[in-house]
Amino acid sequence: MTRIDHLKNTLSQDAMIISNPISIYYYIGQEFDVGERLLALIINKDKAPVLFLNEMFENKTSIQTVAFKDSDDIKTLLSDALPQTGAIAVDGGFSAKFLLPLFRQGRTFVDGSYLIESQRAIKTKEEQDALRHASKLNDDIMASLVPLFKEGVSERELADIILKQQSTHPLSGPSFTPIVLFSENIANPHGLPSNRTLKKGDAILVDMGGIYNHYCSDMTRTFFYGSNPELETLYHIVLKANLAAIDTVKPGVKLSDIDKAARDVITQAGYGAQFIHRTGHGIGIECHETLDVSSSNDTIVQDGMCFSIEPGIYVKGLGGIRIEDLVIVTSDGCDVINTFPKGLEENRL
Repeated sequence: MTRIDHLKNTLSQDAMIISNPISIYYYIGQEFDVGERLLALIINKDKAPVLFLNEMFENKTSIQTVAFKDSDDIKTLLSDALPQTGAIAVDGGFSAKFLLPLFRQGRTFVDGSYLIESQRAIKTKEEQDALRHASKLNDDIMASLVPLFKEGVSERELADIILKQQSTHPLSGPSFTPIVLFSENIANPHGLPSNRTLKKGDAILVDMGGIYNHYCSDMTRTFFYGSNPELETLYHIVLKANLAAIDTVKPGVKLSDIDKAARDVITQAGYGAQFIHRTGHGIGIECHETLDVSSSNDTIVQDGMCFSIEPGIYVKGLGGIRIEDLVIVTSDGCDVINTFPKGLEENRL
């Protein structure tokens, strides 16, 4: 069964419009970057799928295509390809400038994002293999970075080195802009690398990922350049939370149970208010996919899901700690797919 056939089988509406280029790649095997122009894959329950693509972009797939010109009446072409009455699902990214003209009497639209998200959430063996290899390459880049942790190097210099490393590996680029932060700057979990330079006693947070064969990696490690007793105390707490969450992962539990396992450790240590984000997120052909590992998400964990486990503590004026791993759910637990060390002694330089 193809991915499109699977979607048709789960679609209770008469048709669906898919506009996210990443999801379109998932279903037809080619990714497009069309800017502000229309890109849409139409899935009709009883017809072959149709791709709407401006003629200036090459289509290498065998999907039936409406290749339109900039001067064409795109909205009419699109409307004519849809059922004239009935319910039509759309993904969450479909632009209002294309959607609103499609409304007419007898035709309704509903958010069908969950249909795609739930399908993409379960990774095939081939997808899992790509995720594992992407993480292996991420491990390698992290290992090559450690010898460069020298007094006087800046956050920005290290982030630039990561980007350069990602261009020399068999990667198509970063899955997100690398985050490199020292000590007090770590209190801003997603801060931007600055000209702050490394000195003795600093903590070093590195959060990075690359894309291999369309699949993303993501890992965070916190290092110590010398001794920092206050932050080292937080490190032990965060590592314990990371391991507790990983130990909870198995089919049948809720994502909120995994978040609770990590959050309870940090809360009991007195830092619950300083754990200011969810425990994790889904990952695949996008770095952040559905499967938020959060207190509000009661989605049941299934074999084949892949998501991050990344508890953290952030204290203004002092700094912070985050330790992030990716896990793939197995029949009786999970595999951690990145292997770079995370013990305190191993990451003290």
